[in-house]
Amino acid sequence: MVETDIIVIGAGIAGASIAAILSETKNVIILDMEERAGYHTTGRSAALFTENYGTPAIKALTRASRDFFENTPAGFTEHPLLTSRGIIYLAHTDQLDQLRGFREANPDVVELTQEDLHKRIPFLQSNHIVSGLLETEAADIDVNSLHTGYLRQAKNNGAELLCNQSVISLEYENGFWVVTTAKTQFRAPEVVNAAGAWADKVADMAGVSPVGLRPLKRTAAIVQFDKPIPRDMCFLNDIDEHWYCKPEGSSLFLSPEDELPSEACDAWADDMDVATVIEKITKVLDLEPVKVESSWAGLRTFAPDNEFVVGYAEDATGFFWLAGQGGYGIQTAPAVAALSAALVLGEAVPEFLTRQNLDTADFDPNRFLKNRQNL
Repeated sequence: MVETDIIVIGAGIAGASIAAILSETKNVIILDMEERAGYHTTGRSAALFTENYGTPAIKALTRASRDFFENTPAGFTEHPLLTSRGIIYLAHTDQLDQLRGFREANPDVVELTQEDLHKRIPFLQSNHIVSGLLETEAADIDVNSLHTGYLRQAKNNGAELLCNQSVISLEYENGFWVVTTAKTQFRAPEVVNAAGAWADKVADMAGVSPVGLRPLKRTAAIVQFDKPIPRDMCFLNDIDEHWYCKPEGSSLFLSPEDELPSEACDAWADDMDVATVIEKITKVLDLEPVKVESSWAGLRTFAPDNEFVVGYAEDATGFFWLAGQGGYGIQTAPAVAALSAALVLGEAVPEFLTRQNLDTADFDPNRFLKNRQNL
């Protein structure tokens, strides 16, 4: 049996980032069921940093994360984590009320005239799109560099990443969690459940009440069109989130922004979903598809109220939840890792987070247990 201080289950962005911080002062083992870390949602992200996405609490975590992205610690990565992109939110005639509501909720966005839209969006079909809003500070995230940086930091601190270690049981015995995989047994007083779409299943194995996580499948593809896409074109997003696209080389990275309920699994793309989003985009942009270069799907896992699940379970000792990041886990990773590590270590919430007026009760996993008890 291998003994350590903390076992982190899951080596996606959530598990990697908290392990990087915890390993500064604790012995940490990271277990992942796949052959490589970040195989599922982390490796399939649209990789966009935007402060206008999510609930107020999630927006606060995103704002708090910006400094890390823009002023990355020395040695974390050789490449900038952010590259300026900008987002244009688009609306046709029937969507103008939604566009006005979005602007009222996000006063930093800039209204674009028809002339502005045509200057910024090549091949725009003006008979379909009538208005747009620009978020200038949005940026692409280098997800691989971010994830690899956290794993490297954890390794340099002495943490051990073990892949192909699917957890088959968790039992709490004499003040320790015994975590059994198909290969080995591990023992530690603390377990961090960062298992993404599988987090409720991990909790169930541990005898901990699940929170009701909802894995939702999202499809994406890279498509070549009959005209090359300028690399500096903004990310384009339908205001009702029916599709988005952005440059990927001279092609388009696109998604129907679908949210299909799914079991925790290795999600795959449906050709019909890809065809549907291509049709939507060709109504907005004067383009003809040439070929689908690649397509895939990922699971975005949400709690019932769409807030994150971060904190200790009340119905178990030493069982820490770090789950339910939905589509926001990459852009909030620095802030969520700092918050989670502080809670695990019993330290004060870092000042750069308290400046955002965060209420950790918003993320308390026990809110669901209490709601069920009150029914």
